[in-house]
Amino acid sequence: GEAARREIAETTGNENVDLLIADLASQRDVRRLAEQVRERYGRLHVLVNNAGGLFPKRQTSPDGFEMTLAVNYLSPFLLTHLLLEELEKGGRARIVNVASEVQAKRLDPDDLPDPASYGSFQAYGQAKLAVILTTYYLAGRVRDRGITVNALHPGVVYTPQASRVAPAFARPLMKLFMVSPEKGARTSLYLASSPEAESMTGRYFKDGKPKRSVPVSYDEELQQRLYERSLEWTGLS
Repeated sequence: GEAARREIAETTGNENVDLLIADLASQRDVRRLAEQVRERYGRLHVLVNNAGGLFPKRQTSPDGFEMTLAVNYLSPFLLTHLLLEELEKGGRARIVNVASEVQAKRLDPDDLPDPASYGSFQAYGQAKLAVILTTYYLAGRVRDRGITVNALHPGVVYTPQASRVAPAFARPLMKLFMVSPEKGARTSLYLASSPEAESMTGRYFKDGKPKRSVPVSYDEELQQRLYERSLEWTGLS
């Protein structure tokens, strides 16, 4: 993190780059992070929720939730809601949620915190679907507050973390079929900074263009049900 902060400062010539560290599997740490942001900055213009993880074996977060759900969905949900006031103060602020093309075709909110069966890609697809469902629902709730909310698929990005899901002998080949982190960041940067994206909200993007997500993601009743349960899971209700 410090190396990245230093590189950004050197590349841009701007030393006003801060590094704040939190364990996003822990809701306590997410709350501490939000408090640090509130103390340091009076307003926010952009929030990009990009943390994620794929866990080969079932794990449980410190708060008792299945780890994929905790990191990929509950942490951005909680952080976003804790910082909505600062985003509103920013004026025409943007929330950018990094989702995935890996989306489950169905979702039962009651099964998410502690699923009856576990598969890593199944859990990942459900968590990313949850991100998209809430993106659509939240976009409607904060439209009048001058905040846009969009989700995106960054591409299948090659990183050291991503390479660990494959056997060691196959990792060099993965680079042939996966995009670089720089290319994977393009749609996030487009939604965070481009003038064209300033007025767009409640959409899902791929390769810098609006795309359709899975059909169930447009189920407004499911969006609301998941949102209300998420408020309960994060102690916001």
